[in-house]
Amino acid sequence: MSRRYTSGQFAELCHTTKETLFHYERLGLIKPHHTGKNGYRYYDIKQFLQFDMISLFKESGTPLKDIAACLNSAQFDNFLALLEEKEQFFRKERLRLERRENLVRQLRDVIRKAHQTPLDRLFLRRMPEMEVEIFPQTFHQLDVIEGLSAASATLMERYYDEGRYPGVPVGFLYPPSAFFAGCFAQGEMFAPIEPDTPAQRRCAVPCGVRAFFAHRGTWQDQIHCWRRLPSLLKQHGLRLSGPALFLDMGSYASTRIVDDYIIHCQLPVSDAALPSKDDALWMEGSE
Repeated sequence: MSRRYTSGQFAELCHTTKETLFHYERLGLIKPHHTGKNGYRYYDIKQFLQFDMISLFKESGTPLKDIAACLNSAQFDNFLALLEEKEQFFRKERLRLERRENLVRQLRDVIRKAHQTPLDRLFLRRMPEMEVEIFPQTFHQLDVIEGLSAASATLMERYYDEGRYPGVPVGFLYPPSAFFAGCFAQGEMFAPIEPDTPAQRRCAVPCGVRAFFAHRGTWQDQIHCWRRLPSLLKQHGLRLSGPALFLDMGSYASTRIVDDYIIHCQLPVSDAALPSKDDALWMEGSE
């Protein structure tokens, strides 16, 4: 004989309340297995699966009245169609949550790295190939700061329009000509590669030695710092051998100041004259 539960016991079993059970009863979603002479409602253990099914549909956004109509319908095809619809919903939700989890992991790593990297110090490091997703961006030279902010906002909007989420860190990629001319109004924005990144927007940054230089400050401070980098490379006898990368390390996410950024500059350089093959090759002051 199946075990019977009072409304309170059944609500506890289902992790809900008696009020919810009574509400579902009024809607015709789930009714007590029987009502005693004393007026008490009793539920059967087999009804737990029915309640779980209701919760499943509700969690996926199906209105209660639609759930009731489906469960009370004698049409098997309607019930099967709803199940298939929910299967697709949860598949998409799983992918969305996986991407959000990955974004949280990236943010954690980026912010930790941003605060561990020495600021205003030049050092070399051998780096593996990095594949990124690129987005051409251009704006007026006189509005560099506003343009950089607008380009970042446009990048986010483009991802959202495509039903995707950008990874971190995002940044700007400049050819040597623009880097040496201090022309930061033209270049390409980039973000980490994703499985669904279109082939035409994929770009591989070659492996090799890169000169790292990180600076913290406002956008105005960053622009001033970037324009000093060519002379800093020359001071140390380093030659730029590819596009320059500027990565926004998202320091604003860990401070109370909005206009406060840590930017990592990665400048590919020739390794012909390097004294060592170690990972961190050498570090020098910026002065």
